[in-house]
Amino acid sequence: MSPAQHLTDMATTTTAGVAPATATGSGSSDGAQGAAVGPSAPPPSGVAAAWSAAAVTVPHAVGLGLLAFAPLAGDYSLAALALWSAALPGLLLTLVAPRAGVVYAPTTVVALLFAAVLATAHGAAPSLGLSARQVLAVSGATVALAFVFQWLLGVLRLASVARFLPISVTHGFAAGVGLSMVLGQVHSGFGAGAAALWDTGTGWHALAAFAVVGLAWWLRRLWPRMPGLMSAVVLVALAVALAGVWGAGLGDVFAPATQPSAFAWPLLPDWSGIPWMALARDQGSALVVLALLMALVNSLEILVFNQELELDHGLRGNANLALRRESLLGALCGLAGMIPASTSASRSRIVLAQAGPSRNAPRWHAGIMLGVAVTGAWWLHWVPMACLAGGLVLAGLMQVPGLMWSLRYARRSRVTWAQSWLVALVFAVMGGVGALVAGLVVATFVLLHDSAAKVLRHVRLDGELRSRRLRRAGSDTWLAPRMNQVAVFELQGVMSFGVAAHLAEQVRLMLLPRHRWVILDAGRVPAWDSTAMAQLRALVRDLGQQGIAAAVAALDPLAAEHAGEQVRCFADLDRALEWAEAGILSQRPIEQRPAHPERDLLGEIGEGVPRAASDALLALLQHQAVPAQAVVFNAGDTDHDLLVVQSGHITLVTQWPPDKGLRLATVGPGMAFGEMAFLNGAARSASAGVERGTAHLVRLSRAHFDAWARQHPEAALTVMNNLAQIGARRLAVTTRQLRAVLE
Repeated sequence: MSPAQHLTDMATTTTAGVAPATATGSGSSDGAQGAAVGPSAPPPSGVAAAWSAAAVTVPHAVGLGLLAFAPLAGDYSLAALALWSAALPGLLLTLVAPRAGVVYAPTTVVALLFAAVLATAHGAAPSLGLSARQVLAVSGATVALAFVFQWLLGVLRLASVARFLPISVTHGFAAGVGLSMVLGQVHSGFGAGAAALWDTGTGWHALAAFAVVGLAWWLRRLWPRMPGLMSAVVLVALAVALAGVWGAGLGDVFAPATQPSAFAWPLLPDWSGIPWMALARDQGSALVVLALLMALVNSLEILVFNQELELDHGLRGNANLALRRESLLGALCGLAGMIPASTSASRSRIVLAQAGPSRNAPRWHAGIMLGVAVTGAWWLHWVPMACLAGGLVLAGLMQVPGLMWSLRYARRSRVTWAQSWLVALVFAVMGGVGALVAGLVVATFVLLHDSAAKVLRHVRLDGELRSRRLRRAGSDTWLAPRMNQVAVFELQGVMSFGVAAHLAEQVRLMLLPRHRWVILDAGRVPAWDSTAMAQLRALVRDLGQQGIAAAVAALDPLAAEHAGEQVRCFADLDRALEWAEAGILSQRPIEQRPAHPERDLLGEIGEGVPRAASDALLALLQHQAVPAQAVVFNAGDTDHDLLVVQSGHITLVTQWPPDKGLRLATVGPGMAFGEMAFLNGAARSASAGVERGTAHLVRLSRAHFDAWARQHPEAALTVMNNLAQIGARRLAVTTRQLRAVLE
């Protein structure tokens, strides 16, 4: 979403040759603004871009200002209140915190919530005896609190968190603000002031308001360079004036935006004599909630647009720093009784589209708005309120992201589309607080649903994975066709109650009758909650009742403590696979199992060697006992001995100890290792050692082997052939493991 789509840009300005964007963000209004000027057209000046942006700001900011300050109409000039709020805060931000291409102006969200705050304070005025200036002070204090909250969000680096909000929620907030604007104009009779009485006057106001909407749209389509909304307001205002002159009794039908008044300076709040404790008791919770909502929604608008500045325009900046700067000045403007300005994405897009990252255009925009504020008291009463109401209706409609109006999007992304409209309707009916709650609920369920949908990163049901345990040819021949009895599920994401339940369902559904071992690889799961652990224990129990052995690999230590004794845990996937392979090998008939491997000192290298030659070779072997955690050799060593495991296990790693290197393989009784250095005389390419227990080895030096080979050449050829087959099998294992990793 582009929350600042909230403005009527769509109906206002673009440069020549700019085609409306169809895309993917929020409303089509800003798509046209963000397009670039055609290469053959010279870029417009900053003044032209500023005028285009101001043509949006004037009807929008003035209309919102009149709406926000309406409760004070009987006590002070609405024109002054609205006009100064439209000009001074934006001017202050432009002077103190200038940014290339960024326009500061009152935004829809802040203005509407300011109106809600002032209405709440004004409603409490009779019982608390507050004057108009005291009501303004109470509103200013609440708005200042909102921007203190926003400053805290900047300090807490909300920019790194905002990206996790689902698009359905951000779209819903934008649309909710827009629908609230439209419903607000309907409720006020499109400026007629008849909230419940729909008479002829209200009908004329509605007609004028929708004339502004239609005319602005038509002008935008016909002349993209023309500021459509401002032009539409002027034309409809002239039509109303002519109707008052020539029409029958229409002169008194249309209510003016304000009553004629003289020039006035901003109204200063009165901070004295306010019963703060009584106010906090009666309206404190409502005002704090409105302040919090203003901070959250406005912060999201700022952060999302800052991301757009970086991604689309290459204007890098610290979003959290921008948030903090705007907060301090926003609090100051609130305390002064004005609607604070903020980053206006819609008007910034106008400037960026027409003048690029200009520093002058935002300054000219602030100057134009200051001129409007100074002169507005002389001409604002000539503008019918219906025209400004039409501008607010158009702004509200354009605030709704374009995708939410798309039937194609509704069909293709039905769930996201429905969630967006749910949040938007809750906002329109129940206000921002209800929408905030609804948005958080939707965001939570979207997060949980997405986590559940993606909890299974990889599923391997056909025995594609094997451990790094190297085995003799006979064992490997038995094992290979039976590995399809092992199912491996690689998990990812935080494991919460709903995610774990979904995982258990998927595991049960995917298992086939042939599967007898299940491994859950939790290496990519950063956390488990207690209910997820309960689901895991239940899954292991249910699988056990079906005769399926289950294990969890790479479970984090904290979760492993709560897993319970019934959950079999392994340090990593490789050891879990080794456990499953051992289970499959245990199914071999007795006659196919190796007999007394501890007596077979030559192991796999001595297969097929005649007895006499074998006995002669055995006499050359050197025995070695290796205790736990001891090293047999290190990478880079220059000894060339061939070693055979008599008992225990040897771990081959890139660097010893194993926790500092990558585990390459494990060899057990009867298996040879160190064959590469034995064959080619090169330095050791890996380290070897014992992790647990004691291993017994036999060593065969290359010199002893060469002397033996001269006496038994045919037997030596058999040993070399065995070493070649060992190398081929291990190369195949490495290739299989690499393929599994790449997949």
